[in-house]
Amino acid sequence: TFTGGGVAGTFSSTVGLSITCSNGLINLSTSTIGSYVVTNTILASGGCPVVSATSPITINPSLGASFTFSGSPYCQSSPNPSPLLGVGASSGIFSSTSGLIIDSLTGQINLLASTPGNYVVTNTVAASGSCPGTSASFNITINAVPVATFSYSGNPFCQNSGFPLPVFSGAASAGVFSSSAGLNINPSTGQINLAASSA
Repeated sequence: TFTGGGVAGTFSSTVGLSITCSNGLINLSTSTIGSYVVTNTILASGGCPVVSATSPITINPSLGASFTFSGSPYCQSSPNPSPLLGVGASSGIFSSTSGLIIDSLTGQINLLASTPGNYVVTNTVAASGSCPGTSASFNITINAVPVATFSYSGNPFCQNSGFPLPVFSGAASAGVFSSSAGLNINPSTGQINLAASSA
């Protein structure tokens, strides 16, 4: 922007600034981050000497907010994960929907205190140094801790009492059933063959 009747001459600066000599247009994306002094030089003409003027310019790095959580999906009993920032990214304010307990400053998630489910975590970086604010998001999943609690109703059993099945507690589910030698048990269902088992 010219002031006081200034006109374009030949624009120049130090290495790192991508500038068009004829009109002073600066390509910010191809310039190196830093501070520069731009010089506008008008050659001698019509009996007038060479004149020049300078103006400072500073280029700030563009703001980045990208991040990931390695290891998702997580079990609720796993160690609390923290975000891994992308190249050039910085921590802003981390947030998510209700149910996910997250530290807004560090982005660390409290898995045990969170409700199992699917969430979108957002990192919002505020505007700074003439650069507009930005944000990025990442999806994570938290799974409930498996429950294996069970019992056999009617225990102890008479050896001719049949084929008892396990009774599960709450959200417990069947896994792989096993026991010591002598008990005839179905590994998939947990059903016991009492007659085929040793007392």
